[in-house]
Amino acid sequence: MKSKLKARFLRSWYIQDSHAHVHNLNQGSMSMDEYTREFKKLLIKCDIKEPIKQTIVRYHRGLDPRYANVIELQQYTTFDEVCVLAHKVEQQKKAKPYKRDFPRPLP
Repeated sequence: MKSKLKARFLRSWYIQDSHAHVHNLNQGSMSMDEYTREFKKLLIKCDIKEPIKQTIVRYHRGLDPRYANVIELQQYTTFDEVCVLAHKVEQQKKAKPYKRDFPRPLP
């Protein structure tokens, strides 16, 4: 039923644009919550059915590298775990901005 409604009422360019958007989505200046919301919205809009590992990779690829590098080192099994982890990493980075530790000069 859903596919018939889409075929009847959605223009082909609309569906193509939505797929292009989900494939090229990057976090950029969005917060983690905004990025996650947009990502999930696009998955629903495009009716993408793929293995969960592929969805996680697609989500991870669009993240800001500062967050993606930390998340990559953690263990997770579900997409929701990745989203929660990404949110926690963002909160930690905001609470403690990155400080570069320079060695102290010798006297």
